[in-house]
Amino acid sequence: MVYEKILEALIISLNVSVFSTMISLTVSLPLGAIIAIKSFYGRSILIACIHALTSIPPVCAGLIVYLIISRSGPLGWTGLLYTPTAMIIAQSLIIIPIMSSLILKNIEQDFKNYKDELITYGANFYVITKLLLLNRYGLYKTIALIGFGRAISEYGAAAIVGGSIDHVTRNITSSIALETSKGNLDVAIGLGAMLILISFTLSFIVNRKESFK
Repeated sequence: MVYEKILEALIISLNVSVFSTMISLTVSLPLGAIIAIKSFYGRSILIACIHALTSIPPVCAGLIVYLIISRSGPLGWTGLLYTPTAMIIAQSLIIIPIMSSLILKNIEQDFKNYKDELITYGANFYVITKLLLLNRYGLYKTIALIGFGRAISEYGAAAIVGGSIDHVTRNITSSIALETSKGNLDVAIGLGAMLILISFTLSFIVNRKESFK
């Protein structure tokens, strides 16, 4: 029974975190690249906002999503509240600024280094963007790992919009909190050990690569 609870929570966490990471990377790559290369009015303000959003409290992100998809919210008709999809949206809201900030910083530096050479060879905006994105393929895998690690360890936002429903949205973090409050320390410790193992492994991989140069 204990192993079943741990496995179920792990599967839910992995599904939600993998999808939120994929969505966030899909959004962050073009967003970071365009902001890094293009010059437009309000660019500095937008960059400052992205950097500021990297520290958004998870519970606030969850509250924002809750207000939007709750029954009285503008998207209440979708019925997304207390579903894995709602958790994916909330986690994406948290990690998109983190990914975008890292991608923006690195592509902006690459663009400064290669700008004159690329323009000399007649590269247009599309070609420049593609070349810079391909040039840092290894970096984006590392950024994806960072986003995934942030998503799978998140509790506040997922609990608010997911509701910690058994067999549906009860992931590792919410299960740890619940089992601890119930006094089921064996289950809580097993879940905690699993989460620590995942976090340690991701941290080891990221720090070993050190791709942010």
